[in-house]
Amino acid sequence: MSITQNKKRIKVQHVIGEATAQIDVVRNIDMPATIRKVVDVVAEIVELDYEILPNKVIIKGSLHKQIFYIEEGDDVVREFTVMREDFTDFVHIPGAKPGMEALIDARLLYIDTGAASGNFPTDRIHQAAVISVTVKVIEMLQLDVVTDVTGPGIEVEKELFKVESVVGERKKQSTVSAEHELRENARKIYDMDAVCRDLDYEILPGKVIIRGTLHKQIYYVAADDDSVQEQSFDDEFSVVLDIPGVDTDMDVYTKCKVEFCEANLIGTPPTNRVKANCILQVFAKVTELIKLKIVTNVKGAAVDRRRIRVEDIIGKECHQENVNQSIELDDVVIRKTKNLTAKIRNVNYEKIRDKVIVKGDIHVQAYYVDDTTDQLRETSADIPFTTFVHFDGIDEDTMIDVTERVEYTDLKLEADNRIRAIAILEICVRAFTLKEFVVVVDVKKAHSPKDDKHPEKCPDEGYYTYTIKAGDTLAKIAAQFQHKVPGLTWQDIARANPGINPNRLRIGQVIRIPCVVGKG
Repeated sequence: MSITQNKKRIKVQHVIGEATAQIDVVRNIDMPATIRKVVDVVAEIVELDYEILPNKVIIKGSLHKQIFYIEEGDDVVREFTVMREDFTDFVHIPGAKPGMEALIDARLLYIDTGAASGNFPTDRIHQAAVISVTVKVIEMLQLDVVTDVTGPGIEVEKELFKVESVVGERKKQSTVSAEHELRENARKIYDMDAVCRDLDYEILPGKVIIRGTLHKQIYYVAADDDSVQEQSFDDEFSVVLDIPGVDTDMDVYTKCKVEFCEANLIGTPPTNRVKANCILQVFAKVTELIKLKIVTNVKGAAVDRRRIRVEDIIGKECHQENVNQSIELDDVVIRKTKNLTAKIRNVNYEKIRDKVIVKGDIHVQAYYVDDTTDQLRETSADIPFTTFVHFDGIDEDTMIDVTERVEYTDLKLEADNRIRAIAILEICVRAFTLKEFVVVVDVKKAHSPKDDKHPEKCPDEGYYTYTIKAGDTLAKIAAQFQHKVPGLTWQDIARANPGINPNRLRIGQVIRIPCVVGKG
């Protein structure tokens, strides 16, 4: 009999498991002076990384902070940078093993500072921060799935498949070089540190542009008194990654890591001119939502099937929100405004029927020219916002991802020595369920009448038995039983044998093989 099958190649993220950890970062921080007040703390999670062990993921990262304070006996707001406060934690994810990938989403839920001794003035402050980290362990699968089968006596069962397919991924090294002027002459450079901040992206056909800020901290030995001084600098960077097939309506996952940095004085010391060179590694993974009707079973033919666990996408909805606030400046006459930077922080959300309520703050830094001194000055503010994304069918039990980004900023001069900070936000909600599909990956031949008259029956106990041999693994055993139990996985076998250690099978050990996938 002649059978015709149509196939489509897809590259999907097979989800092994997902877990969330709440990490407390509690530290005492020595300040550079005795202070009477902490004005503000701007914090960001940087350098997220992971290590996958059997059934466990180690989470590593750093908290980068800028502490704005007022010294005792002074009214000037000063800034102190803590480049990184490292944290490490872990989550249990059954089935995770080395060689797989992890997607990590970390959010700073809360941060607070106070005097370590309980009272100001002080030269040491106490910080308490709470970070929420969600870890998703995945295995990249490239499959040729069957989308249709035709032939005499063939009956096809299909199911709608809505998942994110990986279009492509790319990593690239990029050098960021810049010259800076120190506040005073230096005899030599003592040290340098840097982190990537404020990552954003833009998609063009076939390309992803990753933009961000390289925040650098240079330590130098002052020529006058040999004291070690510190000064911070920010450089904007932009890296173009060529990823064929990328288009503007796709989603992007980005990472940036500083691989190497050095700073050198320019000219003969002492001098206040310095050149900093850093090598970054940037990464982007692009996905698109695909909708396919995929064959899950064929009556009248022998088939090969594959069981996969993926995020079945319900849909994605986005909302733009205009957030603006007037800021009054005392004792300053503004000649003109220059620019505004904005960053979303302290985001949290709540799911209700058909809506996701999103709350947070926009931390803005406004730059303007002082009419009296002609100096470029800066002021900052936190603007709270509350908005919602309408999403038909969503409720408090729906699984969602929320992403937010600043699309546009503007700064306008108003009457009465006020400036108005304006930011347009884009907030997107992606709703999904974790779903297991058993998909047909190949149709081999039509069944013969003999095959139909003498099908192999499942034993009355509901499972087959198998004796472990040298070199066996549960995955190999599952592959051997595909002709009897299509879609069988090693996890199904493990569930059918409570207490079994998949990593320590014993030769001669008798195990159960379930007749139905998902049972145990």
